[in-house]
Amino acid sequence: MQLLKRVKKLNSTECLGVLAVSLVLLVASGCQEQPAEMGDRGATERATQGANREGVVALEILDDEKVFSEYAGSESCRECHQEAFDKWHQSNHGMAERLPDLEADGEAFRATLAFVHGGGKTIPKTEGDQLWLEENRQGREPETYGVERVIGHDPLRQYLINLGKGRLQAMEAAYDPHRKDWFLVYEDDRQPGDWGHWTGRGMNWNAMCASCHNTRYRKHYDPVEDSYASTFAEMTVGCESCHGPMANHVQWQAEHPQATGDPHVAAFEPAQMMQNCAPCHSRRSELTGEFEPGDAYFDHYHLTVPDESDLYYPDGQVRDEVYVYTSFMSSKMHAAGVTCMDCHDPHTQQIRQTGNALCLRCHSGGYPNSPIIKPAEHTFHAPGSEGDSCLGCHMPHTTYMQRHPRRDHGFTIPDPLLTKKHGTPNACNRCHTDKDADWALAYVESWYGDRMDRDTRSRAEAVFAVREGRELGWKPVVEWMESDEASGFWKAVGANLLERWTFEPRVLDVLVSLIDHPNPLVRANAVQSLTDLPPDAALTVRA
Repeated sequence: MQLLKRVKKLNSTECLGVLAVSLVLLVASGCQEQPAEMGDRGATERATQGANREGVVALEILDDEKVFSEYAGSESCRECHQEAFDKWHQSNHGMAERLPDLEADGEAFRATLAFVHGGGKTIPKTEGDQLWLEENRQGREPETYGVERVIGHDPLRQYLINLGKGRLQAMEAAYDPHRKDWFLVYEDDRQPGDWGHWTGRGMNWNAMCASCHNTRYRKHYDPVEDSYASTFAEMTVGCESCHGPMANHVQWQAEHPQATGDPHVAAFEPAQMMQNCAPCHSRRSELTGEFEPGDAYFDHYHLTVPDESDLYYPDGQVRDEVYVYTSFMSSKMHAAGVTCMDCHDPHTQQIRQTGNALCLRCHSGGYPNSPIIKPAEHTFHAPGSEGDSCLGCHMPHTTYMQRHPRRDHGFTIPDPLLTKKHGTPNACNRCHTDKDADWALAYVESWYGDRMDRDTRSRAEAVFAVREGRELGWKPVVEWMESDEASGFWKAVGANLLERWTFEPRVLDVLVSLIDHPNPLVRANAVQSLTDLPPDAALTVRA
């Protein structure tokens, strides 16, 4: 089958990626809209506006006045949506970013809370209504910085400092409102000049924090001056961060106070609602900077997935700070149609029920095709214990920024054999730290028997083989991709892992076959792997 025929289903994001790496095979194929089920509400039109016949994409850059005129602000929602507003207002979204306030922050800025760390001493203090952080580093004169903004709410708060040229930086000193103390957000004591030091680009608010702490953020970076003129429609994660711009809705409702059926309000499908969450709950490369709710995620971002790096463990468990969307997409929950809102209240962000009750809503026969779980028979642990917890075993948490525990949303199955062979963590030994993997393996094999030898284990083995660089490492990857067990997500992972083996005919056939796959991540990763195709192989494919 000819490669050029298959290229026609690439969306705008994939075409942008292809053009960026000069994949000549795709020239003249053009960009086409994603399938409607992916939830595109105009992103592709914006991305491809002005595309010429060769498929070169010209993005329309709208000015702030035009963009922000479509937004009404969260306060405009209160009158008609008081209950939802009250839930949101004090949530982590509602408090994602704000101006410093002596009443809210005064307790943290008592000089008696000064703390000593490896590089020196940080002293929080107030002068009138202004909050200050004084930094004393060994061998340097003390420096005092005024606090411009506060980002984060629970379980920690960071403070933004203005270092000029529109550049805001997240201070290394963070405050824990539960313990009521200050701490260093990173494990090591970084030095000025380091990329990850609070004055460096790794802690730059404009590039690293702002888009997910504000509504309709626009970076406005000037590479010539190395400066920012960043703007946003509303400070913090407002109603329109998730519902989209609502100025027309507010105006229409004011003109029709007793009416329903506003034509300006789009009803999002479940898949669209989840893609509205994804930009700020995923580790990804940003491609356009122009995402709006209702747009297709993959028209604006390229998602980071388990690969040859150590961001994820071979079985897909999180390792580095990768957030939750990739993990969730990797799960059987996602493949079965479960969405974020099935478990989380969208306005409070809290889970809808506590303990095992949340999971048993579906796993007690209430959801079609969902395995029925009887905890007393399934967990082999005392009722109410940590070992009896669904979350404890299938959503273990990892602590980031020293004080922020986050659960793995891959819903993985503990497998001590992978721990023994490859060092992959398992929930059993996370809890039973005084025992080894052999001890845990003996128990799970006695409890679950042959069920432990499942596709997730063989897939992890395949990922590990690629990471080791084994000569025939491509074979198990191709085998899992050709199986009926592989979801679209795991096919995308496999397509990415096969990049170094495009000289193998079977690998080439698999990658080419994926170019018209319905999942945009699969298509994008297949094309990415084909960019290193040798010229003679490319000619063979085109023939």
